[in-house]
Order: sequence, then C-alpha cells, then structure tokens
Amino acid sequence: MVRAYLDVVRDTVCGLALRTQERTYSFDNQVRPMDINARIKGLDWPLIGISMIGQRRLINIEWAIRFVIVNGVMGDFIECGVWRGGSSVFARAVLKALNNNDRQVWLADSFQGLPKARTSNDNDNWSKMEYLKVSLEEVQTNFRSFHLLDDRVHFCKGYFVDSLPRCNVSRIAVFRMDGDMYESSMDQLFNLYSKLQIGGVIIVDDYTIAPCLRAIVDFRNWHNITEEILSIPGDESGRFWIKRKSIQLQKDQYLRLLPTTKS
Repeated sequence: MVRAYLDVVRDTVCGLALRTQERTYSFDNQVRPMDINARIKGLDWPLIGISMIGQRRLINIEWAIRFVIVNGVMGDFIECGVWRGGSSVFARAVLKALNNNDRQVWLADSFQGLPKARTSNDNDNWSKMEYLKVSLEEVQTNFRSFHLLDDRVHFCKGYFVDSLPRCNVSRIAVFRMDGDMYESSMDQLFNLYSKLQIGGVIIVDDYTIAPCLRAIVDFRNWHNITEEILSIPGDESGRFWIKRKSIQLQKDQYLRLLPTTKS
C-alpha cells in the first residue's frame, strides 16, 4: 500500500496521472498536447501538474529520503525553488508513508517568481516569466489537497539572498536546489551547504543550465569538494552528490558576488 500510495502521489503531482486532461505550456505561451516521455524526464512545463521536475527526478527525491533514513543521517528535507510545491508535497508524502515523524519539510521560495539579475552573471529573462510566479497561498492549498499541510511543513518566504540567512532549518539531510540562476545557486550553497550533514544528499535540478552549472563548479572548486557528481537514472537535467566531508566556507568569495545594493 505504501508503494501504491507514493506512486499515485508522485504521478499526480507531475501530471502523469491526469494524462487525459494534462497539457504542456510552451515557451511561446501556447498550450500543446503532453508528450509523456518529455514529462517523465521533466522536459516540459505542466498546465495542470504541480511539479515540473518530471517522474525521474521525483523518484530521485524518494531515493534520497530513503537513503538518509537507512543510513541514519539526521536532518530535514529542504527544497529551494518550489514553484507550485509538488516536489515538496511528494517529499512530505514519502516521510508520512514511511511513518517518519522526526524530519521536517522546508520550502524556500520568493512565492512571486524569480528575481531580477543582481550582477552580470545572470539576466532578467527568468523574472519576466509569469508562469513561474506562484503564491504562497496556492502552494499551501496544493499541500492541503493531499492532506499534507501540517506542523512539519515550513515556508521560508523571500528571495534567497534575504530569506535563507534567516531560515530556521538547523540540520539538513536532503538539500534540493532549483534556482536556475548563478546568484540564486550561490545564495543556496553559501547559506545551506554547511547545514547539510555528512552522508546527506544534495540534488541540483538545473545542472544543465549554464549559469547554475558554473555556480556549482565554482563553489566546488573554491571549497575543494571532490565528491562524485552522479546522474539521475533516466533523467537528462538533474545531478546529485553525497556529502562526505565538512568544508570551511569561503565567505569572502560570496561577498564578492553581492552587489552593494539589492534589487
């Protein structure tokens, strides 16, 4: 029954369980039929589904949660960049189905879309996409629709540069990054990587997006992070690694990235 429940939740949040009604919202603001293979790999934007990461990356979330539980890695699940909240809904469903009451689920997001670029590392294209702007109230409603909005679900509202320094998560076991931009990726890494416990899993949704990839490479180089970056089976975009050693944050590198004034 656990397997059946999680399969239904997983395929519902990404729209596959609704395939007779689901459509794809395309970059030219048109609605087209859903390509099931693209949806499995998270290569399209759902019209109805509440997660755009696709079935394979959702399976990776379940694997990561089960991995840290089996290996006794303490800490919570956090997702940075949640859109309609479906991926975190699924993470909460996994913990509930496994009767794990020790871990919290955290969602960090502006709940008003992506920020304008702060520096030349990024551009403003993401901030102009209305499709990506989802309110906190809508995300909370999506949790309620699965009967999963409870006292173990927490929200850190605001652009990462402002919200993550004050996010009250203390220990992280699974850290899922979905920020698209170079600066957003650095905000996540510099504020949360030290909270990721040894043996914990870090998942990078946007590894194939050039600014995000550059941020990952820079951060790992600055901190001599050598853990193997692994592909998600059957997926083209996401990557993950398992944290094996602590680092000393090079905060001066982060301060150099920040403009003197924030937009």
